[in-house]
Amino acid sequence: MDTSFDLYNQILTNGPSPRTLFLVLSKMKEEGQQRRVIQECLKALSIHPFDIHIRQLLAESYFESGLISQAESELDKVTTMMNDFIPTYRLQADIYLRERREEEAAEALKLYLAHRSDDQEARNLLDTLMPVEEVHVTKPEPDVEEISGPVEEIATPTLAELYVEQNLIQEATATYEKVVAQHPEDESSRQRLEELKAMSIEDKALESEDKGVEAIRQKKKKMITILEGWLANIKDSSRDIRTQGS
Repeated sequence: MDTSFDLYNQILTNGPSPRTLFLVLSKMKEEGQQRRVIQECLKALSIHPFDIHIRQLLAESYFESGLISQAESELDKVTTMMNDFIPTYRLQADIYLRERREEEAAEALKLYLAHRSDDQEARNLLDTLMPVEEVHVTKPEPDVEEISGPVEEIATPTLAELYVEQNLIQEATATYEKVVAQHPEDESSRQRLEELKAMSIEDKALESEDKGVEAIRQKKKKMITILEGWLANIKDSSRDIRTQGS
């Protein structure tokens, strides 16, 4: 024990890096030296106030020493610092998406939304990344007393995108209209709704154009048939004239 004590002292008095300091103090805490660990953690945090690992170690040492209020105070600081890093998960998801790693992007978004549940755009993005079998769009089972009519299908961006994949643009548009009506603050769904409406108008225009082209094609076909008939008659007349002349 004396040997390890001397070793710890030697490391602590030589200005170790925060990582080395954390490892040494963690070992000392395991050996029951909470009081010394608390002192060294406080000293280290005066130099490295944003080291989350050392601050958490201090909170644990306070707690194991029965100093509950001090432990709670330190944990509040830890959670505040952690909260500042939560957007990192959102950025990580964007990076994974750029690399077409959808499954990993979904996991990063789940971690992000665990702390930022009010981010509707991130939630909508997660819905589009979830496999179809994981998308819960089934109808809720009502109590026996409540069965008085059909249960409406739950409108979600995921359901709407499933309709889009099946080229059911009208159904997708109607679903997004319900989503926007229920969640007016959902700007992402509102933009997608406008895109689908524009697609629908374009499809109708193309359909009208196709009908016009088909009409012209039929007229040309009819004209060709008439001309071919005239040509056949002209050939027959020429043949008759040559026969009479001979």
